Amino acid sequence: MSTSFDGAALTDAALAACPPGIDMVAIAERAGRANLRWARNNLTTNGCTAEGSLTIIAINRDTGAVRTASRTQTGPTTESAAQLSARVASEASTAPPRSDEESALPDGSADADFATSAPAFGPQVLDPLVAGLSDTLTASSPDDAQWSGYAEACLDSTWLSTTAGTRRVHHQSTARFETTRRSIRGDGQVVSTWAGRSSEAFSADTARSAAAQATAMSQWAAQDAEVDPGRHRVLLTGEAFADLAIYAMWSASARGALEGSNAFSLAEGGTKLGQAVVSPRITVSSGPDLTGITTMPFVVEHTSGPNSSVLDNGEAVPTTTWIDHGVLQHLIGSRSLQRSLPQARRASDNIAIDGSGTGTLNDLIARTEDALLITSLWYIREVDPQSMLLTGLTRDGVYRIRDGQIVGSAPNFRFNASPLDVMSRVTDATTNQRVQPREWGDYVFRVSAPAILSEDFNLSTRSDAR
Repeated sequence: MSTSFDGAALTDAALAACPPGIDMVAIAERAGRANLRWARNNLTTNGCTAEGSLTIIAINRDTGAVRTASRTQTGPTTESAAQLSARVASEASTAPPRSDEESALPDGSADADFATSAPAFGPQVLDPLVAGLSDTLTASSPDDAQWSGYAEACLDSTWLSTTAGTRRVHHQSTARFETTRRSIRGDGQVVSTWAGRSSEAFSADTARSAAAQATAMSQWAAQDAEVDPGRHRVLLTGEAFADLAIYAMWSASARGALEGSNAFSLAEGGTKLGQAVVSPRITVSSGPDLTGITTMPFVVEHTSGPNSSVLDNGEAVPTTTWIDHGVLQHLIGSRSLQRSLPQARRASDNIAIDGSGTGTLNDLIARTEDALLITSLWYIREVDPQSMLLTGLTRDGVYRIRDGQIVGSAPNFRFNASPLDVMSRVTDATTNQRVQPREWGDYVFRVSAPAILSEDFNLSTRSDAR
């Protein structure tokens, strides 16, 4: 397949056609995707695509107000880029004014490699995965295990140019692997386990290590452990904890806190900035240079929203500690919002949670006297934004821990919990490592999180899901 895409030439063509008196942002993007899917021990589908797009944003200030317009075109050429530029500039002149966008575009900074092409992308990115996955799907097992799952390699390339002189480029590789193991126990009970991996690229160990983890967890289900609904001490794996922490990050809107509509608002007005919101064990950070989960170092916005502005395009993304040993330090917001709330910061698309812990998941299990191990969550939905109360289900593995040992498999449950409450009740944790979220894994690819031990987790009712 063709991988040719000259993002620099496209953005240059768009800006060259920009009329005088108009500010403009041009964003060229190429998304490469290669995937495999399997079910019942057989490959079912595979595919490899590379698609390009160009987004033009025009900013008109000739009436004293800020008016913006934007359009995105797929399969762009330098000729169509120039035509799109003129069209969007014309539309901006008649767009409704925006009173919340008064900042000029960020001062221009240029990457020396801006004009370089995107790295080659094709089905070969899956090659390191194939042997291990084949071994997993063809291997015999005493319980006749059946495997299903999905693997995807991504290469996202972005070129961003503005009339303020910004010329930035970034290439981001991601590899995601998820697999489910299902078998039937001797008494007819279904045993289902899940494991995921997240990395920059697949390795020969990706499928094998995930399969080994799922197989080991299936052995924990050799017998049942009776557990009633209620409030329990729980050990959440890094993957399960990540799905809760991601939602807390998504909810950390500066505007929402100022308006009193989220869990970071004070009842009497104002925000909880400077106050303890979770356990002092917890620190939450994001930023382009975080070890193991590096990401795009500049802002890319196609449209404006409550926490974002197209006028921030090209701004450097800072490394930010949002929660420092339990204390809320920053909330998510645009540059314009920083005038009323200096602690507002732009967020990157990664997240690192530190639980002040030590050791591995097995180490944490070994030092836990009594708890339920929850390996993954799914179908998470918001119940109350002002308390950040969520509901959802456990899936593919809940186990009883007694005296540092797994003693049996518990049923699945519906849970009702606020991520802030869960993080407030943390009593122990592992070191953090890169994990593959299950519920939010389609949206957030770079997460580092620990497994945690947390008190009084509300498992409200049993679920029949297996």
